Amino acid sequence: MSDEPTLTALAAAASGRWLWKHRRSWAPTGLALVLLAVTGLVHLIEPRTAWALAPLALAPVGVWAWTARRRPATSRTAKTWRALLAAAATGAVGWVPLAVWFGPTVPVVALAWALLTLAAQIAWLIARRLTTTATKETR
Repeated sequence: MSDEPTLTALAAAASGRWLWKHRRSWAPTGLALVLLAVTGLVHLIEPRTAWALAPLALAPVGVWAWTARRRPATSRTAKTWRALLAAAATGAVGWVPLAVWFGPTVPVVALAWALLTLAAQIAWLIARRLTTTATKETR
């Protein structure tokens, strides 16, 4: 038997190095994978936990409303972005009790997870790019 690594081992090592190098860029996807596993485990142990988690789904909207009253946005664009962020966060936090109650592998719940993960990943990459560009311009 040869001491040379197989093509599969080389591909796995290259993928691992690439993922480690770009780990910050993939943070939302990693968090979503952990959340998927945790909700699946909680669903198997005690699905009625969803009833305790359900009220937390309104927390992002409450924070948004409280912030809007305390520090009103000065521009229409800022108001729009804050409202969109609150809606996206409400959808993401609202997914958790649904996944705990019905199970994260139910097709509709899994599709919602995939769409929320994709949206979060795209928003994360855009925000990182805009932040990196803004900090380069100020230096």
